[in-house]
Amino acid sequence: MSPITDISRRKQIYKLLLRAVFGTLLIILSLDLLDVRPGEPMGFIVIFSILAGGAFLQLSSIAKEHKKRMTIVSDILNSFCDIVVIKNYEGKFVFCNEAAARLYDSSPQDMVGKDDFHFTKDREQSDFLRTSAQQVMNEFRRQEILEELTDAKTGEMRYHKSIKIPYRDAVGERKILIVAKDVSDIVALKEEADRNKMRLQHVLDVSQEGLWEWNVVTNEVRHNDHWEVITGISNSDNTLKEFVGCILPEDLKPVQRALRDLLDKNRPYSIEFRILRPNGEIIWVWDRGKIAEYDAEGKPLWLVGIILDVTSEKQSQQRITNLAYYDQLTGLLNRAQFEVALTDAIETNARQGIFSALLFLDLDRFKLLNDSYGHHMGDKLLQAVSDRLRNGLEGNAVIARFGGDEFVILLPRLGRDPKAAYDTAQDFANRILKEISRAFTLKSEVQAVEIEYAITASAGGIIFSSGDMTAEKVLQLADTALYRVKSEGGASAVIFDISMHNELAHASELQKSIHKGIENREFTIYIQPKYDAVEKITGGEALVRWIHPVHGVLRPSSFIRMIEENNIILPIGKMVLEQACQQLKQWQSIPATRHLELSINLSAKQIWHNSFVQDFIALVEPYEIDHSKLVVEVTESVLIQDIRDATDKLTRLKAYGFSISLDDFGTGYSSLSYLKSLPIDEIKIDRTFIQDLTRNEQTRIMVKSIIELARNFKMRVISEGVETREQLAMLKQMGVSAFQGYYFSKPLSLDDMDLLLLNGLLAKGKDHGPERPGEKIPDQRLIDQEDGSASERLTKDTA
Repeated sequence: MSPITDISRRKQIYKLLLRAVFGTLLIILSLDLLDVRPGEPMGFIVIFSILAGGAFLQLSSIAKEHKKRMTIVSDILNSFCDIVVIKNYEGKFVFCNEAAARLYDSSPQDMVGKDDFHFTKDREQSDFLRTSAQQVMNEFRRQEILEELTDAKTGEMRYHKSIKIPYRDAVGERKILIVAKDVSDIVALKEEADRNKMRLQHVLDVSQEGLWEWNVVTNEVRHNDHWEVITGISNSDNTLKEFVGCILPEDLKPVQRALRDLLDKNRPYSIEFRILRPNGEIIWVWDRGKIAEYDAEGKPLWLVGIILDVTSEKQSQQRITNLAYYDQLTGLLNRAQFEVALTDAIETNARQGIFSALLFLDLDRFKLLNDSYGHHMGDKLLQAVSDRLRNGLEGNAVIARFGGDEFVILLPRLGRDPKAAYDTAQDFANRILKEISRAFTLKSEVQAVEIEYAITASAGGIIFSSGDMTAEKVLQLADTALYRVKSEGGASAVIFDISMHNELAHASELQKSIHKGIENREFTIYIQPKYDAVEKITGGEALVRWIHPVHGVLRPSSFIRMIEENNIILPIGKMVLEQACQQLKQWQSIPATRHLELSINLSAKQIWHNSFVQDFIALVEPYEIDHSKLVVEVTESVLIQDIRDATDKLTRLKAYGFSISLDDFGTGYSSLSYLKSLPIDEIKIDRTFIQDLTRNEQTRIMVKSIIELARNFKMRVISEGVETREQLAMLKQMGVSAFQGYYFSKPLSLDDMDLLLLNGLLAKGKDHGPERPGEKIPDQRLIDQEDGSASERLTKDTA
């Protein structure tokens, strides 16, 4: 007990003693003055009056003291910001402080004796508050709860944390003291925090990101559910260890280095790496984090971050990379990326003074597989060839597919000795061709067949250093080398050394010049007339010439090899067909020349083209010519490569009214089968038979057999290469009624052909067509050598 409290008690005792003594003295004095004895009635009245007066004075003093103390308590409670009320069991207020009165827009005095409903007009809330208070009083146990109270002035709902203490008053009635603290702002902050947390979770769910926290001291790891979904790792005491164990070994060190930079240097942590999920799946993740909390010494304590599964994005990036840099069918490099590697090789050659090699490789008769089994089987073969090429590569060799069945191989850094580089490249090319020549097992899911297929390949290449070489020039030279090999029969590998560069460069320049000539339409047709038995002109054969801007009129012998090797015969063939249609249209507009026919030669590559028939018809139709006057000539050498495809396409041309002529008849291997299956209208006896006709009995017998065979099949016969009157007379005697050759006329320009027709020059035994300036009639043997080498009859000259 404190000294102050002890003094106060003693003061109260002294007061009581003094009052007792004073009261006794007062009674004695009053009895004496009134002369009344204590036992008398009057004495009792005096004593009672004095005692009652003292008690009244005593009670008045106590009441004053109590009021004073209640005022002090009331002032203290009214100064509280928290609500303090006392309620009875019925829920009516017994006491309220100012804070409670402000909430209910009243005064403490007016609230006494009223319940919550009187102020809020909210029956549900009022009943809840009464029931809650009664429950506490019934249990007679202190409770803390969160309640909603209505601000009677604003109607706003306010959250309060209430402490409810039940007790009994002096008369034993149950009452309850309620102290309620307004925590609306705290609740609002908590709700906002909850909403932010929920929004964050929604964002993470939408972005499919996993949230993680890591205590770097204790290695405690906290994370959200999506982190588990991404990693496949459930929460445990070893979560960190399990996660680190999932990182692929080759990616672990970069991850550890990135985390160390974050902890030691506070560098941003953002890294992509692969993890092995517990189900065996390997995925790519993007992990980012930062330091969230430091300890008392300023060292990192907590890291926070997010992790995202980026496997799909990585796969998309890989697909984009593949599209940009790789061939989609074989997975080999494409041309663009290969040229980058080739440029690097040229630069390395220049720096180190070394040699490299470039090879072009082409599959022989690849089209036959496509036509026989479909393009899907051709794709299977290309993939299988690619695999063998990959397996056969050595060192830093680079391989690409440029399209179709054409592959390109770079052999870099072959050393300083050009001879050794040449030998290495030639050996490699021979080995690759040998490997490709082994039969392939091809399985078609489309046709449900499996075949063993053997194919050969051709390879042409060059040895190069640096000098003035560019990637484009090296590719052009190697491409020219390949087509040189193909033109000589293919199925072999030829590497051209440094000494051959000039020749290849000349060929490359010629190729460029031909392309430019096609663009400028420098190629035109000359016509060699055809004659009947009475030596009247019945038409002619269209033969191509190159009107070169510098060198004048060039015969096919100067460019035939190049257009065959470089697959540029198609646009030239198109020009020939266009000009032939124009000439026919002109002839058919004049009655005197309406009967004339004009033949054109088709190359194998024209016929092989998938849309050959459609393109042919589309080009001819606008000229509105008589289709029967346009004769299509094909050779046996063309047909033998794919008789089925050629038969189908020529039959479709025949259905449109075009005439079909079999050129160079008798030089092939299956002539009789062609006569049986092809829609042939005419056969042309090859010039080789005509040359020996007057000197060789066996040749005469063969020519007679051909004529008889054609007559039996109801086909016309025309003899080409007629040079002398003796040949002409013998052919007429054998029954031939159509002729062509230098005995009648050399090939003429269109102007000269028109002049020949107008003048009606039908004399026999000499060339009646005027020569074009600068063009001489060559020796027949030379013509045969020059033009007989052409496999594409588009550019042939006949004698």
